[in-house]
Amino acid sequence: MNAVRLDQYAHPTRAAGADLGLPVRLVLAAVAGLLLSAGYSLHPWWWAPFLAPAPLILSLAGSRSYACLAGAIAGAATLTCVFTYYLEMSTWLGMACIAAFRILSWGLIAGLTQFATRRLKLGIAMLVLPTAAAALELLTLTVSHDGAAGSLAYSQGDMPVVEQVAALGGVPAVVFLVLLPGSLIGLLLGQPWPRAQRTAALAAFAALFAAFAFFTAIRLAPASPDGVPVTLIATDQFEGIPQDWAAVWATYAPTVNDAARVGGLVVLPEKIAQLDPVQADRAAADIKAAARASRATIILGIELHDGAVYRNRAVVADPDGGIDWYDKQRLVTRFEAREVPGVTPLQVEAAGTRLGIAICKDMHIPSIGREYDDAAIMAVPAWDFGRDGWIGARMTALRAVENGYAIARSARGGLIGAYDAEGRMIAEQEVGAGMTVLQAMLPSTRRATAYAPVGDVWGWICVIGVVGLVGWGLFQRTQTPDNPSGTTSVT
Repeated sequence: MNAVRLDQYAHPTRAAGADLGLPVRLVLAAVAGLLLSAGYSLHPWWWAPFLAPAPLILSLAGSRSYACLAGAIAGAATLTCVFTYYLEMSTWLGMACIAAFRILSWGLIAGLTQFATRRLKLGIAMLVLPTAAAALELLTLTVSHDGAAGSLAYSQGDMPVVEQVAALGGVPAVVFLVLLPGSLIGLLLGQPWPRAQRTAALAAFAALFAAFAFFTAIRLAPASPDGVPVTLIATDQFEGIPQDWAAVWATYAPTVNDAARVGGLVVLPEKIAQLDPVQADRAAADIKAAARASRATIILGIELHDGAVYRNRAVVADPDGGIDWYDKQRLVTRFEAREVPGVTPLQVEAAGTRLGIAICKDMHIPSIGREYDDAAIMAVPAWDFGRDGWIGARMTALRAVENGYAIARSARGGLIGAYDAEGRMIAEQEVGAGMTVLQAMLPSTRRATAYAPVGDVWGWICVIGVVGLVGWGLFQRTQTPDNPSGTTSVT
């Protein structure tokens, strides 16, 4: 029998993009990485990660050999905007580990995406890149000491319309949603898909975003004007952590007393002083007296120094003379190496609502954010590093979306801000050398979310999907290696 060429049955991606040379592919991969870097940055461009998958997928079109290389180049480029910051917060060894993980992650994402374009229909293939990225984000926040800090999800910090998906699936869900449009665009531009597949994929994409738009419209309905008055107070006039409580309190007390006349909650920053146990008792007495006189609940942070033991603590003084202490659970690498972490959350009744207490980096960790299962408002003393003030506030605000509580955050070296249960900024102000005061009303009731009780189920579904795709790819390699010509002969 004569040989019959069956190339007309081959997958359309096999011949697509064959005219792209290696330099063009590498440039496209670098462009993708730079767009991602703009999303990972401390002051991100919210739109950049929506576009980033498109040039990366275009760099893979028609190629069999350069997927992991293109992904690695994109991964390296993602560090462009944050390299110096990560180095400041870590060490050269830590920076090398971060870079290696980012490069390997995007290399894997690119490889899986290329495999999917050869084996799957468009409607499924478009899900692979965002699913793989979401899975790797989930693994990162699960095993990393820094939790979800540095996630691409925070690129949407000023876009509460996008962030509402976190109420369903947390950080991985936001990452998936952000990367999906660019994934579809890249596949449509780079491959000659059959018309039926293009139509089906576009219809599925439209249906998904219509459902999300409906969900978001419900979530972002106007909030009730009733709530708890909150006053945030901070100053950057002190260098480091002062050790003279009398001087610190003399600076803060007049503003605290004036603000407390409003009632409600008064929140000051983290580590406003370093105190030994005797000074800590004196501080507690001063704060308790101010709370009793003003009928406000006052929350502030100190560093307790008891012999060789250091603790990063928040004190809560209520109007009835009660005092509660909370120890920060997640400490900053290097900068808080001497301190002993806490192990339990603190929730108290205050100002007619259920109040949760956390300190700064605690709110960068989704699992810690979920521990406050009964709080309606989170009071968060904090201390930022200047240039990371915006991202520090937005990481904290995303915990509000995930769990349905409002947040009052008072930070040295950054921003003081109040955020509602949908992550919307109610009020926010940069802290300066003078006394910075910000007042707002926060809702006194918690809002139910799916994420709070079920956690990262969506992220683990993505992990399972990626593991299955990797397993399938390995099986295909051992059983039926790809035909380089994209043709089959029958005799």
